[in-house]
Amino acid sequence: MILRSTSANPILGSSVGPAVKKAIPPLCFLSMLMYHRGFLEFFAAFLLTGAVVFGDPPIKDPIADYLAMNVPDRIANVGRLLVIKKVEIDLEGIGKNDVFVGTWYRNSGPDTWLWTGYAPTAGGYQRITPADSDVLIDFDGIYVGYLPEIGRNGMAQAYSLELTNKDRDKSNIISDLTFYYIQDGQLMQTGTGVLDRDEPEQEAKFEYYFGPERKSPGSPKIESLTVLELAQRGYRIPLWRPAPPSGAR
Repeated sequence: MILRSTSANPILGSSVGPAVKKAIPPLCFLSMLMYHRGFLEFFAAFLLTGAVVFGDPPIKDPIADYLAMNVPDRIANVGRLLVIKKVEIDLEGIGKNDVFVGTWYRNSGPDTWLWTGYAPTAGGYQRITPADSDVLIDFDGIYVGYLPEIGRNGMAQAYSLELTNKDRDKSNIISDLTFYYIQDGQLMQTGTGVLDRDEPEQEAKFEYYFGPERKSPGSPKIESLTVLELAQRGYRIPLWRPAPPSGAR
């Protein structure tokens, strides 16, 4: 068979015209398939690598990242920064601590602390909470371990509208049982609603997470840092104050 095409062959790199006296052997066809398959595999690997290379770089210092964030609620509820806390906790049960950095929202209540969360990753941390808002978590007496309702490790906390968490055992009604866990690189928060401890089944659930026989592998490691201590460590202290009205001097 004689090929009489004048189009260029992308594999051989030369035109196949009337001067060709024999057909391209079957091995060339296989080579073409292998070439294209190899190219596609290379291209797919390039895309995956590019996603890592061009993605957000890991966060080296969660405290520095927290202080540099622009969170409107901090301006309205914190005002002048006085103290922050850094919490380390193995949220996922993998032997590596997640980090939460937060401060007191004093305009929202005496014991109201909100947080930004960070999960360990290659070369540092990645933020697991929103970039423009903090998350309410009370680490006092929090449960850390397996969550049967969720099917994975995480944290559980019981909130009462009437009493602080230190005194919640005195109340028969828990306003909300909240689960915190990581899914797809984000901190998820799921509430079960009111827990009536007068109901045996619901009391058993409360005891699983907060009773004296609960199986929680460890308590959070909490470090408090004043503004003076932050400055001594070289951190830039933000000014979380409302902007003056337009035209004001």
